Amino acid sequence: MAKLSNQAKARKYLNKRVKIKTKTGSVLYGTIVKVSGKRLYLNTSSLHGRDTKAHVTFAPLILPLVLFDLLAIILLERPRRRRRF
Repeated sequence: MAKLSNQAKARKYLNKRVKIKTKTGSVLYGTIVKVSGKRLYLNTSSLHGRDTKAHVTFAPLILPLVLFDLLAIILLERPRRRRRF
């Protein structure tokens, strides 16, 4: 019996309701609508029957940049003190 790749396994469940556990431990329920390369496209739905979208946050990437910009602005606005010897 031939061993199936992850992509082939996912294609078996195309357009079917599935429960998926991610690497981070979160659980998603929905329908697999597309499989492309290493990506799986899931149409999620809530328990109340309304369709929802998966939420992605860019806070871990943007927050350090914003803090760095604020630090640079503060340092540029401060008047330089001359040292007298």
